[in-house]
Amino acid sequence: MIEVIGGGLVLIGIAYAENKGWVDKESVSFILNVGMQAGICGGLLYFIHQLSIWFL
Repeated sequence: MIEVIGGGLVLIGIAYAENKGWVDKESVSFILNVGMQAGICGGLLYFIHQLSIWFL
């Protein structure tokens, strides 16, 4: 629950900073893409780790 709230606050903060002109659109896109890829990779690594625990 805390992760969801924290992630939502980060996204709202990035959107607010982009609207104020503090950051440009390319850097926001890069940050979001890297964050999503890291989350997907972390989730897959956790899943593979859990599979090894369940079946070994």
